[in-house]
Amino acid sequence: MTDRPIPLPTLRPVSRDTLQDQVYRQIREALMSGRFQPGQKLTIRGLADALGSSPMPVREALHRLSAENAFEVTETARLRVRVMTPERLREIRDARVALEGLLAERAVVLLNDADLADISELCRQMQQAADKVDVSRYLWTNFAFHRRIYAVAQAELTVAAVENFWLHMGPCFALVAPDKAHLQRSMEAHNRIVEALAARDGSAARAAVTDDIMQAADSLARLLVNDDRARSSASGVKKA
Repeated sequence: MTDRPIPLPTLRPVSRDTLQDQVYRQIREALMSGRFQPGQKLTIRGLADALGSSPMPVREALHRLSAENAFEVTETARLRVRVMTPERLREIRDARVALEGLLAERAVVLLNDADLADISELCRQMQQAADKVDVSRYLWTNFAFHRRIYAVAQAELTVAAVENFWLHMGPCFALVAPDKAHLQRSMEAHNRIVEALAARDGSAARAAVTDDIMQAADSLARLLVNDDRARSSASGVKKA
């Protein structure tokens, strides 16, 4: 026998993701991509059933997301997705314009052909969804499209800040997306983003991203005003 160390067999690396991390990411991405709606009430058991998980990792994931202000607590101590207000919308809109415009400009500098091909393909899929008014698919590809662009920018802290704003805005996208005219206007901005990236034009990329954000914010602002008027009208009828 020899004292020489025996080499280990080839082993597959173990995933570092815990079940809690996976649950957290799934719920977080569902919020950012518009799969929940503002004011929607959530239960640990309901989410656990949907995810095929036990309640514990869901509870921990909701704890983390609550710390990120993704949820608010109702009078009955239940969690619900935050409701947007005009004031919060303006604050988020202005921050997104500044940060996402910066990421788009940075992406232009670092973009390679493989990145552009991926982004263009996501834009094509988004156009198909918009043409069919397939809201669920549109919202997911819209999320993936912007995330793919900003990943190119290699600005981890800025992307993290942007995603925090998406936690608040994502659920609201489901309210305006069913409008076919809004989807087509949004696609015009998305196509301009791709054109600017292909031309390596940072200023044009920033302008197109800004236009996309402003259009969505304007549509949502009108919706919030109409909802507020409807509630006021209903309250007036009850008082009469």
